[in-house]
Amino acid sequence: MSKENSPTPTLLPPKAGETWSALGVTLTYKLIGAETDGQWLVLEYSAPPNFPGPPPHWHKITTELFYVLEGTLSFRVGEQTLNAGPGGFAYVPPGTVHGFSNPTDAPARYLLITSPAGLENYFIELAEMVKNEPQWPPKDMMKLRNLMSKYDTYSPT
Repeated sequence: MSKENSPTPTLLPPKAGETWSALGVTLTYKLIGAETDGQWLVLEYSAPPNFPGPPPHWHKITTELFYVLEGTLSFRVGEQTLNAGPGGFAYVPPGTVHGFSNPTDAPARYLLITSPAGLENYFIELAEMVKNEPQWPPKDMMKLRNLMSKYDTYSPT
């Protein structure tokens, strides 16, 4: 492995990392694929109160790990459901339909870890799409489905 492709050792103080917001959600990137030779994405996800979350979806190759830092998230992973407070955890292997929401009147924060990396680019493109659409969800759902499938994200129906 050449030095240019080697993973980059990374230390971050609290609240550090590139941040962006869309639809009331704030993401702070802690580690991205470019720093890990495409192996990992680590981000802190802040969901507003009563956030419906993404629709149920699944991934062909991406594994996701969720670790609740603050507030409460409601997870659906396969046929299982869990309302999880701080310390709550969800493991989502490829092929598993899943989703989450924040059903409470308080904000929630969690750490998302994915392998391989790549979803960081999905979130960036999704934020751009949200900014350019006059309403959300968009009237042309095919644009959204195409973006999702570009980043290994599929609707169960």
